Amino acid sequence: MEEVLKQNKLHSLSAILTPTNLPFSASFLEQNNTLLEQLDLPTRKDENWKYTNLNGLKKLSLDKGASNEVLENTSISSQAHKIVIKNGVVIDSNQAIEGVRTKWSDKNLPEVMGSGALDALNVLHCSAAIEIEFSQDGTTKEVELVFENTINTHSFPRIFITCKKGSKGTVILNYQGSSENASFSNVSSFVEVEENANLSIHKIHKNGLNAFDLQREYVSQGSNSTFTINTFCLSGKMTRNDLYIKVKGNNCETFMNGAYTLKGKSHCDNHTTVDHEVAHCYSKELYKGVVDDFATNVFNGKVFVRKDAQKINAFQSNANILLSETGTVNSKPELEIYADDVKCSHGSTTGQLDDEAVFYLRSRGLSEKAAKELLVKAFLGEVLEEIDHEEVRSYVDGQIELHFTA
Repeated sequence: MEEVLKQNKLHSLSAILTPTNLPFSASFLEQNNTLLEQLDLPTRKDENWKYTNLNGLKKLSLDKGASNEVLENTSISSQAHKIVIKNGVVIDSNQAIEGVRTKWSDKNLPEVMGSGALDALNVLHCSAAIEIEFSQDGTTKEVELVFENTINTHSFPRIFITCKKGSKGTVILNYQGSSENASFSNVSSFVEVEENANLSIHKIHKNGLNAFDLQREYVSQGSNSTFTINTFCLSGKMTRNDLYIKVKGNNCETFMNGAYTLKGKSHCDNHTTVDHEVAHCYSKELYKGVVDDFATNVFNGKVFVRKDAQKINAFQSNANILLSETGTVNSKPELEIYADDVKCSHGSTTGQLDDEAVFYLRSRGLSEKAAKELLVKAFLGEVLEEIDHEEVRSYVDGQIELHFTA
């Protein structure tokens, strides 16, 4: 693999991966293949990838060697309709529930072009395509997609989520990997939140120490809709999330929350874009995390307010704590406003734990480790409070505790 990637051509990488066996049309596959031939892997010369280097893919072994570790109790929700995708392939789904339509590997798959080369790579090597549709019946339905990676291979799912007019839905995207797993995940998700609909997505990355996880979500909101996405980066060699939200209808609410606990040499990059195209909408974004050892965090959040999008309230905040002198944080919140009757703010902070607070807790009998853990949990608590799903909140809280014991 290393020899092939020396050319730095994404098309060369495509040549050594398993082609998709899903029934996309020949013209759609040709479109994506042409795009791939014209583009390279993103490099640090690209502003959006300035702090994220994909050269580590050169050293990634995808020989399908299995891990000796057994993944147990990977599911988070006890109430959700579950679909299990193991090593990129759908292997199990429990009984369907009323008001939710799910299907995969269907002959009539949506053929949606993404925005770049990684999306094209996703199409050409798609291992599973999953469609979820919530219909209106007055109750909130819940679906959990459990992605288990236990071998050194690539996993390129395509996910389509539609929350129909007036419906309510919750989706848990649960990514789990064996601790020594060296997988390469490349996920494209397309989300439609129709008029008066309410959709919540909880995304959890708990990948292997040598896993590369590159994901993109394309979200469209209709009038009077509410969309929430909570993203938690808990482990993995490299995690990259690109979130694109187009607010196309009036009176929408959009909430984006994220938390990350990084250590070792892990790298996490969250890029978010919210595009307010029309008036009378509200968006709030809160990302917080802790960075330890030689880990690196990148945050780039951008809010557009178009010319005709008056009466917009948009708030954006990123806060970080460095637990070591060798950790790195690169944060860049942005506002691009073309309307004049708006309330918008953004901010970023990076610092260390308060020595006086640590000393105070130690003087009350806590060890230094316990004192730091308590302060970190209090720091991340603002994000956890935004989670309206009790089991997801409990799971993430437990993983934050493990950050100090593993």
